[in-house]
Amino acid sequence: MMKKYALVILFFLLSEQAYSYDGWSKGSINNIRLQYARILITQENATNPGNCSNTEYLHMAQGEAVYLQNMYSAILTAYATKRPVQLALSGCSDGGKNGYPVITQVWVL
Repeated sequence: MMKKYALVILFFLLSEQAYSYDGWSKGSINNIRLQYARILITQENATNPGNCSNTEYLHMAQGEAVYLQNMYSAILTAYATKRPVQLALSGCSDGGKNGYPVITQVWVL
């Protein structure tokens, strides 16, 4: 299991996404809300580094891509074990400054 998380972290460190984020949000996951094409998360002490218009949730895309499934798995693991996470946030879900802050990386602490 640890190898899987190490590979996910390595993937993000070597990808362009690792260098393109607005900032970090650190804390425990309070709630997870699943919708058709997205996952909405509330986090203790969540930040809004991209100045998005809606800060009620943090947004994570939902899909078949392995990296999305791995991020969701990490979120669920942190939620179930009450471990804090550090989330890289990049942009807003509806473009520009509209919508929720978008999660692009998940680090379980």
